[in-house]
Amino acid sequence: MKRQDVMSVSLRTATLDVVDLSTVKAALRRRLQLMSEGVHDRKVIVVINGKGGVGKSSLSAALAAALAKTGLQVLLMEMDEQGNHCEDLGTTGTELADDGQAQAAAILQGKPLTPTGEARPNLHVIPGGSALQDVIEELYCQKRIATTIDELDDQLAWMGMYAAAIDAVRHLYDVIILDVAPGQEPLQLQALVAGDMSLVPTRSDPSSRKGLRTVARRFAVAMRLNPVLRLLGIVLFATATAATRVQQKIREQLAEDLNGAAGVMEQAIRHVEAAAVACRTRGQVPQELAADPELDPGLRRSMKALASDYRSLTLEILQVKAELDQADAKGNARA
Repeated sequence: MKRQDVMSVSLRTATLDVVDLSTVKAALRRRLQLMSEGVHDRKVIVVINGKGGVGKSSLSAALAAALAKTGLQVLLMEMDEQGNHCEDLGTTGTELADDGQAQAAAILQGKPLTPTGEARPNLHVIPGGSALQDVIEELYCQKRIATTIDELDDQLAWMGMYAAAIDAVRHLYDVIILDVAPGQEPLQLQALVAGDMSLVPTRSDPSSRKGLRTVARRFAVAMRLNPVLRLLGIVLFATATAATRVQQKIREQLAEDLNGAAGVMEQAIRHVEAAAVACRTRGQVPQELAADPELDPGLRRSMKALASDYRSLTLEILQVKAELDQADAKGNARA
């Protein structure tokens, strides 16, 4: 991808060396055309919240592993400087862990978006890591430059840099999962513009619910470039399974936060601290560790229960996606 000098004039003139967005604009025009023709299949799931520590990385890794095990070709990309997926999937210190270099090369240099390898059969990974600091800096520059541009399409184009890179390879995969950092607005907008559906994990505390409302605002901005974007639903994390009344109250509050724009998934994910620690320590998702006969019996029971939550949630996600696909098909038929 070419870089260009952009002149910004205020009291004085400054020159910034930034990525040339010509190919991004062309890619955005093409994807909008495909959407209007009804041939843009829903493949990209964005796992997102405005707050960290709500189960986002755990959900992304477990969902990706579950879908890959069914035979689907899955691409899991972590748009986060922390690079937690290497711990979640046990790839730390291997050739699959590149600290975000492949992702940065695709966005900043126009190279193909290439996985570092397969963390599991059918599960292709593009890790996050510290190399994304350069990407974030670029996105902030592009956003700042956009404020000096009069043409609306050119003002918004910077938000489509990831969409352009992903669209070039989306035909290679059945499902693409984007796990996006909680505190970086430019990355979140990139993910939402590139995505077809979003999944929002959250806890019940006020801070997590505030993060949910932040996502809702960014969702509205992204839809200016991505009119097919839809909320799959909200996933309630770290709950007590026996607290039925409490869960129902939380569901009502979450639905109110989004004005009914998306439902709360029926399947919540329970909190099992020992299981969560074991998963990250061993680099395996709950569905994998639940089958380990060497686990302490008590931990294994907890792991099986957690794995059951994730299996049920995966089935529910697939069901909601199928309903969206059916709605798309009906809308295309009427058009």
